[in-house]
Amino acid sequence: MFIFCKLQNMCMARIYAKTLTKEAIIEINKQFENGTMLNEGTLEYIVYKVANIRGIDRKAATLLIEIARKHTFTDGNKRTAFESMLAFLKINGKELEVGKTSRFNVVVWVVKPKTQLEEIVTWIANHTRKS
Repeated sequence: MFIFCKLQNMCMARIYAKTLTKEAIIEINKQFENGTMLNEGTLEYIVYKVANIRGIDRKAATLLIEIARKHTFTDGNKRTAFESMLAFLKINGKELEVGKTSRFNVVVWVVKPKTQLEEIVTWIANHTRKS
């Protein structure tokens, strides 16, 4: 690990976020489908990846994009991705403020290959408030 200064913990603020477990994401999928996964390892990777990213908005964006694009479940991936993002934001004290049409549009936008993670992070930051 590269150390920028001897007082690294003072130099770099860390925000610890609560994360969703694999089981919690499966339960969210069961609201729409039966929770059948195409590849359990993919979901484990997504949970690991989200846990190792800094920043609540970035973690939420990663959760949304990874579940929606990687097709972890047999069906309901986009709905599961969006609801997982909402649950993640809620347990970390944030609330998304968008209408139903915007919710649908953002998920369709997220699955497009040209959509970048930074764009999603910015969108989440602009549409959330502390609850």
